[in-house]
Amino acid sequence: MEKIKYAIFDVGQTIYHFSFKPLNTLLQKESASPEMFSTDNPLVGYNYDPYMKGEIDNIRFVKDLCELSNVPYSKGIAIKINKALHLGCDKPFDETIEAMQQLRGAGVELAILSNALPLLHDTKTDLVKPDFSFTSYNLGLLKPDVEIYKAVAQKLQTPYEQLLFIDDKRENVSAAQTLGIKGIVYQRETILAEIKKYLPYSSTHQFKQPVGFLKDK
Repeated sequence: MEKIKYAIFDVGQTIYHFSFKPLNTLLQKESASPEMFSTDNPLVGYNYDPYMKGEIDNIRFVKDLCELSNVPYSKGIAIKINKALHLGCDKPFDETIEAMQQLRGAGVELAILSNALPLLHDTKTDLVKPDFSFTSYNLGLLKPDVEIYKAVAQKLQTPYEQLLFIDDKRENVSAAQTLGIKGIVYQRETILAEIKKYLPYSSTHQFKQPVGFLKDK
């Protein structure tokens, strides 16, 4: 097996739990038509793809949400929406941090590839070097389009076989694997066992380092 050079992590539901619930609660509270909201129809079915691909800016995104939710647009509501989205980002999973530590301890560099909302550009990006943080809005592509994995491999100047991609969505992992990229479907219960398959050490070897080692010095 070729040595893995980069381990590329998804963000939401892989590095931390993400929920639209705080945003949904805010918009329902501010809406003139709160009855249009339900747990089965959060955010009135808004299509995030154009925003995630960078085709619309933050102002247009917020105005779209307000229009669909029957909420008057203002700078104040824009600030509240930004805050609500950040409230939906939980702290990193302990298992993911440990996995990152073990990978880095084995000489594997860390990267991020996320279908991220541009307003959340500042969440957990300190876990990897800035040059190794890739987002859908910067690349103009969305997972599971294979072109996004090609673009990342090209930017990393690394053969597919030396990349390991970790994502909670099986379709995203499967798309990467069609190129020859190694893949793991993320589960908190199994991630540590799964990454050991790709490390040049026995499963009993442990790397103990403080979480702070992940940040650039």
